[in-house]
Amino acid sequence: MKHFFINSLIVGISALIFTSCKIEKDLLPTEPVKNFVGTWKLTKVLRNDEDITAYVDSTGFRFTLNRDNSFLIQKNNIPFLANASGTWLLDDPAYVFHISLKENDMPTSFSADLSAPVQNGKRNMIISFSPGCIANKYVYTLETIQ
Repeated sequence: MKHFFINSLIVGISALIFTSCKIEKDLLPTEPVKNFVGTWKLTKVLRNDEDITAYVDSTGFRFTLNRDNSFLIQKNNIPFLANASGTWLLDDPAYVFHISLKENDMPTSFSADLSAPVQNGKRNMIISFSPGCIANKYVYTLETIQ
C-alpha cells in the first residue's frame, strides 16, 4: 500500500509538472530591410587586396540610389559597374549579397557582390567587382553623404 501511494504521488506530480508547462514557440529574429537610398561617396579603394585609396582621386565620384530604383552616377574616371544612369536592384532587401546595375539603353545588367556593415554608427556599402578583366578585383567602400 505504501508503494502504491508513493507511485501514485510521483505520477500525480509528474502529470502536474508536464501539464502546467506552457509551450513557447521559438521566434526567430527578423533581419531588417537595408536602406541604400541616398547619395554615396567613395571612402576606400582596394585593387587586388591592396589599398590604393591614396592614389585614386575620387572627389567627384557620387553614386545616388533613388527610391524608384533608378540610379545616377557621377564619376571621376574610375572603374565602376556602370558609366551612366539607369536602374538598380538588390537580390534580397533584408539579406543582401548582390546589387545589379542596368544602364539606360543597355540590354544587360552588371552585378557585383555587396555587403552592408555598420561602422561608427553609419551604414556602409562595400561593392566588390571585376571591371572586364577578371585579373583585377576592385573593392569599394562607400558611405552616405549627409
